[in-house]
Amino acid sequence: MISPPKTVEEILATGVINPDFEAAWKARGSPPGAMPADVPTLKRIVDGSLPDLQTKLAASRAANIIEIEHTITLDNGTSSRFLICYATPEATEGTQLPKPSPIITLFHGGIHVLGFPEFDLPLARQLALTHRAVVVIPSTRKAPEHPFPSMIDDAWSAVKSIAQDATTNPSSSPQRNFLPAHADPKAGFILGGASSGANFADVITHFALTEPLPCAITGQFLVCGGFIDQDDVPAPYRERYLSREQNRDAPVVNAEFLKAFRDAIQPDAKSRSWAPFMQRSARDRERQGKHVGMPKTYFQVCGMDINRDDGLIYERVLREECQVPTRLDLYAGYPHCFWDSYPDLGLSEKRAEDTIEGFRWLLS
Repeated sequence: MISPPKTVEEILATGVINPDFEAAWKARGSPPGAMPADVPTLKRIVDGSLPDLQTKLAASRAANIIEIEHTITLDNGTSSRFLICYATPEATEGTQLPKPSPIITLFHGGIHVLGFPEFDLPLARQLALTHRAVVVIPSTRKAPEHPFPSMIDDAWSAVKSIAQDATTNPSSSPQRNFLPAHADPKAGFILGGASSGANFADVITHFALTEPLPCAITGQFLVCGGFIDQDDVPAPYRERYLSREQNRDAPVVNAEFLKAFRDAIQPDAKSRSWAPFMQRSARDRERQGKHVGMPKTYFQVCGMDINRDDGLIYERVLREECQVPTRLDLYAGYPHCFWDSYPDLGLSEKRAEDTIEGFRWLLS
């Protein structure tokens, strides 16, 4: 954890490419960043990769990890595929149940268009082993087949289903639908995700301020998320909203890439389901962007990311203006979610360690 940059000059300095990353990027010959195809073609390519990914994940699953798939009918009339991951309960004395386990819901990235829950299974396994967590990864409908905000509606309905099941007494009748008996929101109930998954998590946490869940959300894990609409940045923060221009041609995700996906999503930029930074919270109805009542939040931000200043501004507002406990890890000189494309970099390994420590803080 580091201190966030305090001046414009310090912010811009985080966008200067790190030599280690630059060497790895150039060594590839065809660095990621430009769109390899139009959005529908790219979507077909990613969707077609699922069987191979599932095979690899099945082969790498440790013996002490349990993974179950459920298809859940949501309260909005659609269905969601839930992947649930947890560690084998340790033996306890007598007939006592295993210790209560926190519940973590992860939303995968994919810019509202791509991907599936399997993207986040490796992280789910780590969290299950290191923090005894029960991790739930739901699927949502995607654009362009299902226009915005269908995917957010599904995410909200999924969290409501998880919260309802979590507050069902496992010793009573009826039994829980999908969560194991030791999953206990009193031990922690965290929402999180990377890229668009961070947007999903933060939007849903805001929804829960105005429509309380059966159990309170206790923390957020927000990685490389976009929280501010670039065409509607509040005046007090415009001077520090620099990454959309500075990093418009950055590796991995650039401005052209984002525009293609935004055209596919066709969002309502004024909707509370799109840019959560502009929401009014239940306890602060008169002032936009204040977020009073949000839970403790752990941010991961990349200096060369086009979303960098969404995270830096939002973290500062939560901490300084709303007295929300925050934690920030900033990876200066590295692009959006670089660990996915470059897992062998030393900083990718450190980022994985930071994630485990960040969850330790969220659960403390």
